[in-house]
Amino acid sequence: MNTEEVSPFATIVVCYGICSIAAGAKDVLNTFINEIETKGIPVKIKTTGCIGLCSMEPLVHVYMEGLPAVTYCYVTPEKARGILFHHIMRRTIIKEWVIPNV
Repeated sequence: MNTEEVSPFATIVVCYGICSIAAGAKDVLNTFINEIETKGIPVKIKTTGCIGLCSMEPLVHVYMEGLPAVTYCYVTPEKARGILFHHIMRRTIIKEWVIPNV
């Protein structure tokens, strides 16, 4: 992996309330952590509580310098890998997975 392609100014926040965990956020968080560590992707990973959109969990906020902040919904481990590859490494928001106006 060419680290010049990856912005060190990205933060991923996984919603990690009771509803999030019940919907699979633990697996999503572990996928992000494992992928970031094994691939050496310079991303900060954080957790937060419920934001009140329980029916769309697991939710993931992505903040990246130069791009709008977005919230991805119904995130699975596979989508987590896609977010890292497309959004973080390629700087391309996956619009189909984003909640509008959040």
